[in-house]
Amino acid sequence: MKTNKLLLPLLALSSALLLSSATLAAEDKKPETAAPAGVTTGPAAPTALAPAAPPVEFTIPDPVAVVNGKAIPKAAFEQYVQQLRGRTKVDSPEASKSLVDQLVLEELLVQEADKQKLAEDPEIKRQLAMVQRSLLASSVIRRMLNDNSPSEEAIKKEYETATAAMKGKEYKASHILVDSEDKAKEVIAELKKGGNFAELAKTKSSDSSAGNGGDLGWFSPSMMVPPFAQAVAKMEKGKYSEAPVQTSFGWHVIMLEDVRDATPPTMDELKPQITQMLQSRMVNDYLEKLKAGAKVEVKEIQVSEAKPAAAPAAAAKEEKKEEKK
Repeated sequence: MKTNKLLLPLLALSSALLLSSATLAAEDKKPETAAPAGVTTGPAAPTALAPAAPPVEFTIPDPVAVVNGKAIPKAAFEQYVQQLRGRTKVDSPEASKSLVDQLVLEELLVQEADKQKLAEDPEIKRQLAMVQRSLLASSVIRRMLNDNSPSEEAIKKEYETATAAMKGKEYKASHILVDSEDKAKEVIAELKKGGNFAELAKTKSSDSSAGNGGDLGWFSPSMMVPPFAQAVAKMEKGKYSEAPVQTSFGWHVIMLEDVRDATPPTMDELKPQITQMLQSRMVNDYLEKLKAGAKVEVKEIQVSEAKPAAAPAAAAKEEKKEEKK
């Protein structure tokens, strides 16, 4: 039998598509009406004559289905629900039946695979072995992390280290960007005569902020190129730069509007990222420990230059010579 190398990916893809269409079928049957322009739609308000219906309870049987005498246990259904959690809702009899229908279709495909003896196919055996290796490897990491969650003390320490680097000043400024020093000096001369900074930015600045009067909003020094950040740090609030500031973008005239202490995120805000970072370190340390305790011999990969394919005409001549022999 000729092996179809795409069989397993196609089965997986078809299962995913069937699952998506089946679980959403019940929702798609509901009629929809378009809202008038400018009207925001939302859930209908309950009326005094129509009290909210009590929640409906439904029981999942065991088995959930029997296909050609082969039972699909409730445990298989619950495993599918767990895998789908967060991607789709299985909170109604209709949605549950859609999922059971998917399991039935999958069981029919598995039974057909058994009839075709696909499990004995060398290519499929190889792919199953790869899936098993990946599952076993990821399970080891998952169990290690479950047994070694980052402590609150470690999270707090990392938070303090991270926020210490965030301390400093934030600036609110506007600027006028031009392509030469002389043009920047002309802008400064107009400001000294009483010109309005925002109006000059709208008419003379080549930056995308020109439409907003050159307003850059609040920023930290690290968000700006060094010459710009250094110039702002030396300015007084409410003043504009009396000398043009050159950067790789051109020549700037800067107005510093306000300064404030930088406020770092709270620990609750950073906790998910810090936890993930600490877990990544734990995984790396765990892998390094495994490598250190193992005897690993990596073979050198041999690279050879591929020979160019023979030209069609030359190949035809060679074939004729062989035929004459």
